[in-house]
Amino acid sequence: MEILLKVGSLICLSVLSAVLYRAGGMGKEETAEPKWIPMFLRHSWIRDWLCPLLVYGSLCIFWLPLSVLGWLLLAVSYALLGGALTTYWDELFGFDNFWFSGFMCGVAAVPLCFCGFPFYIVLVRAIVLAVLWGAWCAIFNKDTTEEYGRGAFLVITVPLLLI
Repeated sequence: MEILLKVGSLICLSVLSAVLYRAGGMGKEETAEPKWIPMFLRHSWIRDWLCPLLVYGSLCIFWLPLSVLGWLLLAVSYALLGGALTTYWDELFGFDNFWFSGFMCGVAAVPLCFCGFPFYIVLVRAIVLAVLWGAWCAIFNKDTTEEYGRGAFLVITVPLLLI
């Protein structure tokens, strides 16, 4: 029963992350889709700082740091993910590179290696995020679909860290 609650929570947090990710990428025009997302959520900081909260909040469903160092490293990972979400690396590549952006979002969890998470697992998740983000955006060309997917992938891949 406990595992069902954890899986259900992970799915709910993934959906919420998808919505907040989209909300943070929306314009302030009344015609922006979907219209049901309120204007007060249409700010980039919603994506940059609430999605990481859901990512590491979902990690805490499965793993709680027991030490001050663990909590500090979780906070550092949160800040790194927030920073990674502020760019699609177009200044480096000349275009929005979702492959690299997804990879860097995964790399943001590297500080967790100092509290017991194997580096190779963090790297595997980073590669999975790169492939999911890059392929998703290569397949779909509508900004709403792309953003919902990228936001959901951030959270739904968290259990990979626990392998």
